[in-house]
Amino acid sequence: MKALSSSTLKNVISGSIVATLLAVTTGCVTTPGGYNVYDDIYGDVYKDNKEHKKHKNKHKKADKNVYSAAIERRAANKVSSMGYRVKDVKYKKGDRKIKVKAERGRDDYKIELGYPSYNVIKIKKD
Repeated sequence: MKALSSSTLKNVISGSIVATLLAVTTGCVTTPGGYNVYDDIYGDVYKDNKEHKKHKNKHKKADKNVYSAAIERRAANKVSSMGYRVKDVKYKKGDRKIKVKAERGRDDYKIELGYPSYNVIKIKKD
């Protein structure tokens, strides 16, 4: 039996590595985006389950709350930097106004800020 030379051995190893990488790349490219193996197995079981739907909707609400919370926090910082003590901030997604209830001294104010510029639109003594 004849021993393989080092150059032949290197060619075989590099060829097998290239073949493996091509196979992995082809598999990644041909798999549809967002495909989850477990959806096929458990999708039909939990599709109509009320608990599953409730849990699924919580994630959407959490993402929305994080987004609006950051906007409300920034608006509160803006109003407090103007010398007011912030009581309440309300922002509804898609709305172009942020409504802030604030206090300065003993007087209450309603302040409207524009979104996304956070410029003061209106200050009304309440």
